[in-house]
Amino acid sequence: MAKKGGVQQLQADLQNDEDFEKFLERPGLLVLDIYSEWCGPCLGMVGSLRKIKLEIGGDNLHLAICKSDTISYLKRFCKKSEPTWMFVTKGKATNLLFGSNTPKLMKLIAQELELLNKPRTFYDITELQPEEERRRKVKLDTQTEAINKEKAAKKKKRHDYLNMMTDTIIENIPDMGVTVFGPQVNRDMYKKLLEPAENMKLQCKDRRVINVSRADFDVVNYACPNPLSEDVLEQLDQKDLMMCFWKMPEDDRRPIPEVLNKYAHELTKERHEVDDLTEEEIVHPPIIVPMDLTIEIELQEGEEWEDEPEPEPEPPPAPKKAHLKKEEAPTPAATAEPVEGEEDEGEEGSEGDEGGEGGEAGEGPEMPDLQMEPFDLDFDLDDGEEAEDEAEPEPEVEIVVKKRYRKKIIRIPPIWVAGNARTHAALIYVFFRQQTSGFLPPDPAPEPPHIIMAFDAYKKRDLISVMERLKDDVPRYGFFTSDEAEDAKLIANSATKYAGLPQNPTDKIVFKVNKQTSHTMLSLATYGPSYVSPDAVIGHEEALKFFPESYKTAEQEAIEMAERESVKPKKKKKRSSIHNVKSENAEQAPATSTEESGESRPATAPEGEETVLAETQLGEAPPTEGEQPPAAGEGAEAPREGSTSAPAEGEAAPVPTGEETAAAAENPDAGGGLEVAHSEAPPEAEGHTEAPAEAPPEEAPPAE
Repeated sequence: MAKKGGVQQLQADLQNDEDFEKFLERPGLLVLDIYSEWCGPCLGMVGSLRKIKLEIGGDNLHLAICKSDTISYLKRFCKKSEPTWMFVTKGKATNLLFGSNTPKLMKLIAQELELLNKPRTFYDITELQPEEERRRKVKLDTQTEAINKEKAAKKKKRHDYLNMMTDTIIENIPDMGVTVFGPQVNRDMYKKLLEPAENMKLQCKDRRVINVSRADFDVVNYACPNPLSEDVLEQLDQKDLMMCFWKMPEDDRRPIPEVLNKYAHELTKERHEVDDLTEEEIVHPPIIVPMDLTIEIELQEGEEWEDEPEPEPEPPPAPKKAHLKKEEAPTPAATAEPVEGEEDEGEEGSEGDEGGEGGEAGEGPEMPDLQMEPFDLDFDLDDGEEAEDEAEPEPEVEIVVKKRYRKKIIRIPPIWVAGNARTHAALIYVFFRQQTSGFLPPDPAPEPPHIIMAFDAYKKRDLISVMERLKDDVPRYGFFTSDEAEDAKLIANSATKYAGLPQNPTDKIVFKVNKQTSHTMLSLATYGPSYVSPDAVIGHEEALKFFPESYKTAEQEAIEMAERESVKPKKKKKRSSIHNVKSENAEQAPATSTEESGESRPATAPEGEETVLAETQLGEAPPTEGEQPPAAGEGAEAPREGSTSAPAEGEAAPVPTGEETAAAAENPDAGGGLEVAHSEAPPEAEGHTEAPAEAPPEEAPPAE
């Protein structure tokens, strides 16, 4: 307990603005350990801080931990995980240190104690110090570089995809091209446009009027050597343009741009013709001509325009001058007429007053005093109103005069022909996609930008519950040995598998998070990530290392296992049937003699009984040692007990008698073998075997 109390006395715990302001009033050097609520103060420095306070700091050194979440002066340090040390003297900041480098911190504290009463530069607590400015600049530069890198990577990826699409189009329809007509060319002119095309044997396979956008031309012009100018594209944005899809002549082997440029020349040139009667030359105007658009651009303050035409800038200021004259003209009239009227009325009134004064001598001296006060008040009010009226038009005049315009003429061409085959393929890809449906696959859904977010593995329960709610934005997750993409090794691809493995405190759960909406990232960030990708480009590279193409989620593994199990029994059945065929062939190989004779051999008879069974079935057997061969008629007339003869064609198998059944019971091996032989005899044997010609008729066995 004493140790805990010592730690509390060593560093003051500041939680709000009031405590913070009181602490800043202390003399000496104040060292503030600034932390965020989710991270906590740097506990590893406590021993070193106690040592330096006892050795050289003494009463001149005061230590505190400051919670940036609740102290308004330190809001810029909120939500940061890096340890931050601020040095304060006389209520002003003198230095700042980031990180947990103990020797560096101790050295800086010693230096600040030496400079305690010396002149130096001070900063407000809320003011950014040079180290912060440097870090801020580095951060901005890094972000700008990352954004440019992301744009370049996205552009390259887009160009690679467009190259693949246009290559496919060029390969499948190499004799197709597109012409884009300006907004001055409408559908009614289509018949006139076809006349030069028919002379050149061009076939218009499709014609469309399309509302184009700037984004469409960004795709079309990605590899174009002669794109339309930026001013023209700006004027064509959201305009309806007619486009024709042409098939080149079969006998014309020239490049598509050359053929269509000749067609464009025929449309835009003057045609000369000689009249047969008068022999005069007649000049016909071009079928289509350029269109000039004049636009006004407002000049900014201080901007100069040298090429401004002299006669054309006069119309805009003209109405301004007229406006000024109109405002100035009524002003004197409005001011002069009432003044004159007032003067007349004043004169008349004064004359009447004088006449009154002459008639009444007693009231003469008092009246001027009564009349002067209201006259002075009215005069002052009138002057104020007139001054306000004069002041009101001045700001309007200034605002109008400040606006200056310049005129710019933009020429819209009547027809545009791309300068290479790839741009023609891009025009087909963007505006005539239906012509490629037979060979070009649909565009895949673009993968959204994503980042990597890593957390300590012990937070898995809460994090996975969040991931389940936002599954569309978190396509991948897994457990790894580290949150560094270069060194991390996969432990498990699901929480269930990870629970059954040995776990380490350094294990991390890593999420691949789509950067479409900030809601998902904010929901996960509340659990304190140990690492977050700085931008989408680095996040994409890290995601390829954590989750390569070979990575499979637990759901994918379950689906593949189910598919393997559904296919596996069929393969086993096929193998077992092959094995059965091989075994049947092996069993049938030594019994060819029995099959030829029309008899079947027992399938399960032991080796020693094969000869006996052959004797019983055929009626003959080779004599054993010491025995004489039987006579020819004996074996045929009196077969042994228990033997059966093969039935002739068309006859039913003989039914065993009671004695044969009893004999089979006494000798189960022989009976079982016979039964198996009858039941498992191959059907082919019946068709190929014939009963012997001299087969003896069936006879009942002799009685005992």
